[in-house]
Amino acid sequence: MDIYLVKQLENFDLEGISCLESAKNLLGFSAQVDSTCLFYVLLSIGIDFDIAIIDYKIREDSKLEMAYARSLAKKYNKKIFDIVSPRFDSNFEANARTFRMDFFKNIIKLHNYKNLILANHLNDRLEWFLMQFTKGCALNSLLGFDAITKLDNFNIIRPFFNTSKKQILEFLHTNNIKYFIDESNNNETYLRNYFRKNFSNKLIEKYENGIKKSLNLLKNEHRILYGDCDILNLNDKVYFFAKKDNHINLHNIDICAKKLGYVISSKQRDEILKSNYSCIIASKIVIDGNSCDIYVAKNDIRYKHSKKIRESFRIKRIPPKIRPLIEKIL
Repeated sequence: MDIYLVKQLENFDLEGISCLESAKNLLGFSAQVDSTCLFYVLLSIGIDFDIAIIDYKIREDSKLEMAYARSLAKKYNKKIFDIVSPRFDSNFEANARTFRMDFFKNIIKLHNYKNLILANHLNDRLEWFLMQFTKGCALNSLLGFDAITKLDNFNIIRPFFNTSKKQILEFLHTNNIKYFIDESNNNETYLRNYFRKNFSNKLIEKYENGIKKSLNLLKNEHRILYGDCDILNLNDKVYFFAKKDNHINLHNIDICAKKLGYVISSKQRDEILKSNYSCIIASKIVIDGNSCDIYVAKNDIRYKHSKKIRESFRIKRIPPKIRPLIEKIL
């Protein structure tokens, strides 16, 4: 297929493309519907990028998907980074998400990529909204990801932010592009699949324009309500911000946790408030504070410090739960 003859590009309302021009970009690739479509769309509009793919080894097609990714990389002269994940015996989605983001972050750090491109789309946004809505969440948690997310050392760009799954499939079929289907997406024991099959896909099929408009209006109102968060970091595993009202604090904790590769649930937000911002979430995220600031850290390597170092942390008002997670004197 000649990439310059790709049809139906005009149907896409692409987001964040200007950020990708003349930048070093990494595409999170799976060889399945969404990322395969994004691969060819980026090719067609002249965006330079490399790809990264993970083999979770839970499906028979995973070897074929890896081979397909390597063949595309070779054909279009792209660097490819691939890895086989460890086996996750429980909480697969959460553990796979953390592993995936750590993999991407390591590549970005080692090879100085500026942007991570992901294929999340309009249907994904509605799925998240409906799941959070039924859990009793507030605006802080209802809207999920943004089109452009600025992290410490790179940006996450989601060009399909306003693009529906239907548009993606039409593009692939019109251009006769090969892709793989993850059969586990039909397994409704996964909550996301249940909402996708029974609600979000059907709603977008009938009300796509209204849903898109409503979600984008809510995004704008979210920015007005929460404003720009002023989050600082001690390193890439410890963040902090000035303590404010509870809804702002929880919003900022959400952002810090996502930077660390973890998504906090509604139940965990209640736990955080009940603990007065001093707790450990799912053994992964440590939250603690003083009278002025709240700290959020990855529950990772713990260091044993001398009495002198411990005293320096106390003088600098580093909260007790955070101190063992910092290696050196600030």
